[in-house]
Amino acid sequence: MSDYLSAFELADLVGCKPNQRTMMAKWLEENQWPFVIDRNGVPKVARAYHDKKLGISEGDSSTKYDAGPNLDAFKA
Repeated sequence: MSDYLSAFELADLVGCKPNQRTMMAKWLEENQWPFVIDRNGVPKVARAYHDKKLGISEGDSSTKYDAGPNLDAFKA
């Protein structure tokens, strides 16, 4: 899997066709999503940013160990 969304995935997000590059870039700018344009003129969005923005990122290490140890388990 690529680190960037494909043109088809980006088109699905934006609600346009995969060859409508200008519409994709306009939507990304209006919604303040960071992107770059590749040499073919296709906007590129990082998959990690997409997942984080939509709340579907896996294994967020900052919340994995928030709870401290259960010290009551050591009481006699």
